[in-house]
Amino acid sequence: MIINSHYVPRFTLKKVGDPICTYNTKTGQYCENVRLNRAFCEKGFYSSEVEKQLNYQVESQFCKLFNDRIDKAEKTLELSREELRLIKKFLLISVLRSAGSEYFLQKERKYYDSLKEYAYHAALARGLSEEEARKDSESKDFAPPFQEKNIEGETDFGYWMRTLNVVLETDGTPEGILQHPQKTYPAHRWAQVINNGYLAFWDSEFQHDEFIITDIGMTSENEIGWNGITVHNHKKTVFLASLLSHESDPTMQRVIMNNLLMHHCFTENFMMFPISARRMIVEIDPFYKFRQMYAGRYLMPPLSSLTVLNNENLFFPNDVRYKLPQDGLQFKYHPDDRYVYQIKKLTDQETQYCNALFLDRIDTYCGFSFLDKAVQSILYYKKLNEPPYTPRIDYSGLYKIIEERYHTH
Repeated sequence: MIINSHYVPRFTLKKVGDPICTYNTKTGQYCENVRLNRAFCEKGFYSSEVEKQLNYQVESQFCKLFNDRIDKAEKTLELSREELRLIKKFLLISVLRSAGSEYFLQKERKYYDSLKEYAYHAALARGLSEEEARKDSESKDFAPPFQEKNIEGETDFGYWMRTLNVVLETDGTPEGILQHPQKTYPAHRWAQVINNGYLAFWDSEFQHDEFIITDIGMTSENEIGWNGITVHNHKKTVFLASLLSHESDPTMQRVIMNNLLMHHCFTENFMMFPISARRMIVEIDPFYKFRQMYAGRYLMPPLSSLTVLNNENLFFPNDVRYKLPQDGLQFKYHPDDRYVYQIKKLTDQETQYCNALFLDRIDTYCGFSFLDKAVQSILYYKKLNEPPYTPRIDYSGLYKIIEERYHTH
């Protein structure tokens, strides 16, 4: 029997609406009153084993935590260490499970080879000869952290299912994944990304603008570059490296180096995972926690030079109540540690910007409760991509529907 698999969790869709509206970016088809058993799903999308494990190992536990605690929290949310680990595992699975992940993981499998190739071209750009550039790239340590098992006859789909299984059968931490005999490079690398970031909970403006859901299940914002175009962490990396070169205090040198290492694999400012029309979980680059904690010691780059969301409150880190005494360098964890989060409220413009980021990262489908709750975000995406910019996703069919219904121009 072929199972009808939801690549966006059904419990998330329920918190958006039932039924919902969907738009197919490849055909231009807009549908209203779509029942959830026909939304963001496909028969045979996962293997039967992974489908069963998704529900047994992650979804049922996270759904309970979401319904009992996360969804009901109004101003603050307190989590245990075990609950925090469950959320991180859910986010890791969300990165790897959605539409387009089969292709995504094949690209990720070559991540360490790609680093070497990038270093080679960067050396050429610095004026080195081809021979010098090749030697320069070979001299750098881009070796993967382990030797991935090569399974004869494994298809791209099989490799994807193996990656999901590795996460599902472990605690989702990099250390846990390293112990798995079938471990894959993408499972380990993305576990590092998710575990190095810190969590935040952001609410949409909601009265007029709700969060949009896409078949990718998440989106991210890259750093604003020197020329205003987004880049991958260049400013933050250069800033930390400069701090390290001028810092003479051994303790702070270790703090900065630790942040550089954590920040290295986190190529975005933040990643957003909507879990309802009202609320999303956000993973933020550890640099922003460092920026808040040591603002009294160093002259930090202004937020406006790094991200479009120029709102310090959104990036303020959570409070932690550790059971054991801490020395500031090596964290000492305990099951009774408590992580306290302030629920952050986005303005209408901030909600629309976040939704524009969702609309920009999509495979085929986006969805929302009602068009009324998404129209301003859709028009904002259109405005962001006016000439000379070219939109990544074609929403011309949806723009026409909005124009006819709301008499926009």
